[in-house]
Amino acid sequence: MSAPNSPVSLSYVLAKQWSGPLNSATRFYADLSPEYFHLIGITSLVHPKLKDFTPVEVHFDWSKLPKEWSLATSFGTDKRCQTFTGNWTDALNSLFVGGDYRIHRGALNGNAIVFAIRGKWSFSDNEWTGRIAGIVEFQRTFWHDNNFPYFLITLTPFDFDHGSSGGTALTNAFMEHLSRLDSISQVILNQISHEEFHSWNPYRMGQMPDPEEAVNWFTEGFTRYYEALMLTRTGQLSFPDYVDVFNLNLRNYALNDAKNIPLTEFVRRRRTDKTLFSGLEYQRGAVIATWLDLTIRAQSHGRSSLDDLMFYLVRQNAEHKRTHGKPLFISNKRFFKAAARYIAKTSLAQLRRYVEYGGDIEMPSDELGPCVQAHVEPMGRFELGFDRSSVDAEPHKVAGLKQDSEAYKAGLRDGQQLIGWSIDNGDPTKQVKLTIKTESGRQVITYYPQGNKVPVQQFVLDLSAYNTKPEVCVVGFWR
Repeated sequence: MSAPNSPVSLSYVLAKQWSGPLNSATRFYADLSPEYFHLIGITSLVHPKLKDFTPVEVHFDWSKLPKEWSLATSFGTDKRCQTFTGNWTDALNSLFVGGDYRIHRGALNGNAIVFAIRGKWSFSDNEWTGRIAGIVEFQRTFWHDNNFPYFLITLTPFDFDHGSSGGTALTNAFMEHLSRLDSISQVILNQISHEEFHSWNPYRMGQMPDPEEAVNWFTEGFTRYYEALMLTRTGQLSFPDYVDVFNLNLRNYALNDAKNIPLTEFVRRRRTDKTLFSGLEYQRGAVIATWLDLTIRAQSHGRSSLDDLMFYLVRQNAEHKRTHGKPLFISNKRFFKAAARYIAKTSLAQLRRYVEYGGDIEMPSDELGPCVQAHVEPMGRFELGFDRSSVDAEPHKVAGLKQDSEAYKAGLRDGQQLIGWSIDNGDPTKQVKLTIKTESGRQVITYYPQGNKVPVQQFVLDLSAYNTKPEVCVVGFWR
């Protein structure tokens, strides 16, 4: 016990408490090795119990690190003694890396941006920093917000050659993990765009509630909608590719068995099982965002869009912090009240139904402009046909094979060893390609991962019209 207001000293040894490969399940843990360390505050710091927005001053002393080691954290680069003053939640959601990370320094509109990269890649450090800096710079311009005096982006290799990635936004930073031999694919760019968008949604819109599942349809789903839109506006995703992503969002939601689950039930059941209804909040929210964007554009005769509603939520929170010294909570009630500024009462009631009850959400046929037409086609739900963990865990042997699946019909069997794979997880229109090891050598198995068919709304781009006059096809769509 200690007397009130007296100093308390805590000492502890931080040890790596996990074994096996670095993957999507272990990347949040303390990653310690003789060559480097990768730490997140919330899983590495022993600390007193404080409320999220308690003002704190926190000091970090890295002076005992080897002199030749690099250092990059949420609070600075290279300096062995660092100080942070702000909210406790920002101190806790911090990122710290050091060791054999290569440090690259740059500036965006006068503010520091730092890249910390380790490992050998199929691309150069300059290619990575250039592509990612372009995304970050565009989003700051989009939000009219360059109030990021310092920002860190880390890149760390997973213990796999292909097929795994993960990104997370943190205080003044985001961390990216990627398989060793993967390229800077569209999937990775989408991930970076998504995590960067989180710098505003939700972090500059307000404080997350408890349980946060009640608003994840907005914080995650709307961010899912914008991730591809931001890349298209930067020129890193073509309009035809954007139409493909647009269709994927519609398919994922339409084919989700849980699309009719009410929000209250989703929240209640997710609190006890985080894996239940996995992805529903992203899928439902992305489709709601699409519908709402169209509705705002139509009812304002093109003078406003979903962008304006998002800007308003950021301004509203900033003003509340200036006048009251604390952020607003992100809540559905607050969102509906803000949306009422941009859509009619009947549309607001429809928006509430979509959020609270889900169900079918149909887009008008002119959603994507004059060169894109809607149609309905029967499509099978995504069904990989075997346990996805067969790919993620050593020794990569097929398990949990379903005998009524397309995978089984294509020749896949339990116990076969996977030595290569190409899987667009969640997309039943993309063929799965698996390479297995057999007694006679390698064998390639391909199939479409589809189960029972349901009607799905999709959009088709007239490529001839687009290739002739692309500016006509997208006129009025990008603001």
